[in-house]
This record gives sequence, structure tokens and C-alpha cells, in this order.
Amino acid sequence: ARAEQVVVTARDFSGARFRLVELNADVEQALRAGDRVFIVGEPHERAVLCTPAKSFFLAKEDTSNLRLLTRHTAWSAPEPTDGESASGRREIVVHGSARSHFVLQPKGPDVMRLKALLMESPFEHTPSDESASAPQKRAKRHKLHTTEDLVLALQASEQEVLAMLEQLHAFNDAGAWWLLSAAYQSRVFGDLLDAIVQNDWDCLAPPGIPLARLQAALDHPLVALRQCCKIYGAVVDGDGEERCTLEASKVAGFVARQLFEEQAAAGSDGDGWALEQFMDKWALRVPDSVAVSAAMLRGVALTKTGKGKAARVVYFPEEDLPLDAKQRFEKLFQVQEKWTLEQLEPFIQSLVVPGTTQAALLLKHTRSSRQVNSSERLYSRR
Repeated sequence: ARAEQVVVTARDFSGARFRLVELNADVEQALRAGDRVFIVGEPHERAVLCTPAKSFFLAKEDTSNLRLLTRHTAWSAPEPTDGESASGRREIVVHGSARSHFVLQPKGPDVMRLKALLMESPFEHTPSDESASAPQKRAKRHKLHTTEDLVLALQASEQEVLAMLEQLHAFNDAGAWWLLSAAYQSRVFGDLLDAIVQNDWDCLAPPGIPLARLQAALDHPLVALRQCCKIYGAVVDGDGEERCTLEASKVAGFVARQLFEEQAAAGSDGDGWALEQFMDKWALRVPDSVAVSAAMLRGVALTKTGKGKAARVVYFPEEDLPLDAKQRFEKLFQVQEKWTLEQLEPFIQSLVVPGTTQAALLLKHTRSSRQVNSSERLYSRR
């Protein structure tokens, strides 16, 4: 005869002891693989569940049904189990109950917060950093951020944190993550370009310039020179030494920014440069191997044209725009009421992250219309 099944409560039964989480495939796979899975969050923050690769907000969902929680698994066992009495009655021991559970919602990267954390103590070279103990001296002067610190502070997985660090061009020195301050980065790379021009080095073609040669010519630490080479090009190993090659478009963009900033420092009224004048000045300032073109100003400046007026270029750097999509589009439409897709793209391409498309961003934040006698669309404020 089939055993009678009876639900009984355990002596340690609790309605508040257990929490239910509805797992998705990513978290289940991490648990089965024995990976580290943890929940992080301060009392004032939303709780976040992290695996080595992904992070998810925990969102509570209530239900009108009471769930009884048990460790019992032998629902169809043909033989009596430990929970059965001698009379054949099977007891199902309930250890807790729940009227709610948590679901997992993907948590997007927070690059803005990461940048703010690292810029609390940016990397800058001082005369006291010349010794071999420089990393230890910097550690005493600054607040350090290890990978684990950033995982906890950002409530993100390690892989997500490392991806954001790469996006920001952060670097690791003595176990801590750093960003070069904007002013220091500009100074180091400006001096690097001056050395390239003065020594007539080819910075674009392989095999590149040995980093040791750059360090010998400049009064900057190797770690800063290496990072600038990575930001504006690449560092590769060749003939047993690190070599620096630069990208023409990034070099041209840096020099263009210098010209605009020098104009602002001189008290310009903000109406930019005449395009023809700017192109001539720009071509003189870059290394001979770099050929400038107006296309290289994408994401750096806007070209303004008007009937009967010469074209002008106005400084409008993409990196100064808000990282939040809504705020960025608001800023874009404050500067210019209508944009073509070609004009918008360099200012919104960094917003296209996994799970988001350019089309979805435009649909959410803009209104499109067609130009008269043209198939080209114009995008304006929604």
C-alpha cells in the first residue's frame, strides 16, 4: 500500500529564517561549477548578487500563497525512508515558510562611479617617486583600490569591473588600480609627442619606439609613459623589449584638443576656429607621419556652417559629456536642436553596451523626421 504522507513542522521551524531566490541559467551554472557567488550591498543600497562574470539586482516579489520549505526529496520513493514511521506513514518535515521570493535583474556597468572612485586619488608623478619604493610611497599618500575593493564598492562581478577598468584605460601598479589625472596625462603625452618630433622618430609604423628610449628622453616614470602609449596606441613586445606605436587618429585628436584648450586659455569667446585656419594650424602641430583630416574631429568638435559664412569648428569633446544616456541626450540637444545620424554617432557610440543597441537608444531618447527633398533623417529632442 502507498505510504501515507504527513506534513509536520520541525522543532526549529521559522517563517523568517530562509529566503528564496529564483535562479537564472548564469547563476545556476556558476553554483554547479563551484564558482564564488555572493551577495553584496550596504544597508542603504540595493542588494546585488554577483558571480565571477555577472551581477544582478535582487528584487523582491510577494505572493499570496504560503510556501512551505522542506529538505525532503523522496517524493516517489518506493521504500520507506528515514522520515517514515513503522506504520508506513511518511513524514515530510517542514523547516520554514515564505510568502515572497527574489528575482534577479541584470545590473548594468557603472563606469561613472568607477571613474569617480579612482579620481579621488589619481596617479601623478612627484620628485619623491624616483626611488624603487615609489609604489609604497604612493600607497601612503593615496587611498588604494584593489580589484576586490572595487568589486565590493561597485557591487559588480570581477569580470565586469576589469572590463570597466579597461574601458577607462586604468592600470595596475603594485596591486592597486590607478587613472592618470587629466592634466598629468596631457603633460606626459604632450612631452612624448615633442620628443618624437624633435628626434624624428616614426611613431606609427612597426616595430615602434622602444619604451626605454622614450624614458631616457623624458622626465616621466615608465608606468605613465606605458599608459599613454596604450591610451593613444599600443604597447607590444619586440626583440625582447616593450615598444610603443601610436594611432594617427588618436594623435591628431589629442593635438586638436590642445589647440582648442590653448584658444580657451587665451580668452576666446567660444565661437571656435575658422575651419581652414584650424586645419592649417593642426597640420603643423602633429608629427610629419600624421596626416590630419576633418573626419578626425569626430567626437572632438562640431562643424558649424551657415549661409554665406565660412565653416567653423567648435570644441565639443565626447569625454566631457555625461555617461548617463538621458543626461547625455539632453546635453546634445541643448547644444544643437537637430542632428543627423552621422553627427550623433561619435557622441553616442560609447552608450551602446551589451543589451543595448543604437536603434533602441535613438527610439527612447529622440524623435526622428526627414529633411525636405532628402532621405536623410534628422533627430531631435523627444
